[in-house]
Amino acid sequence: MTRRRLLGLAVALAAATAGCLPPKLALMASVPALDVSAPADAALVVFVRESSPCDGGEAFRIVDENVRFFGDSAPASKFTVRLPPGHHAFFAWQPSGDLPPDQFPFVNQVGAVAVDLAAGQTYYVTVAIANDRFGLRKSCSNYQWLALRLVDPGDADLKRALPDAQAWVPDTVAGQRVVDAERDEAIRHIELGKRKLRRP
Repeated sequence: MTRRRLLGLAVALAAATAGCLPPKLALMASVPALDVSAPADAALVVFVRESSPCDGGEAFRIVDENVRFFGDSAPASKFTVRLPPGHHAFFAWQPSGDLPPDQFPFVNQVGAVAVDLAAGQTYYVTVAIANDRFGLRKSCSNYQWLALRLVDPGDADLKRALPDAQAWVPDTVAGQRVVDAERDEAIRHIELGKRKLRRP
């Protein structure tokens, strides 16, 4: 292949991939900023993920108890979901990073939180890696246990994470297609999350 053809192929490949998101963020679109003011007839939930020293960069999938896709939470990111008032439960996991359930059936890596939402109010849920650095060498686990936590807007960790978090908007149609195609896995994770919610 001539040098000119190689150069042309490289340019075509670059043009074809320009603007494409990596697979881990394919279900999200970057936006300049988020409007975090809740409408009068609904609640607004802001999901915020700070980056962690133990982050591998993977996105964590977030759904509700009805297997509805909310978004993929990447490190140093934030996005909003508008919801009707009432009781809701949210669940998060890493689609490609779980311990194999057939080998570790009792391991629960799912983050879960239940909230009561009121119309006209904005709520903040942090998405975090629960097993941060540990031990004398401050090493990180190969597997990530997740934690979802409803926090007050004045929470110190939230106030530190929000300014640096990139704003995203989920592609809920494409995301729901992915979740529906993997429905058994999604339900398995939701059931694991419900176990955490039942704990005292």
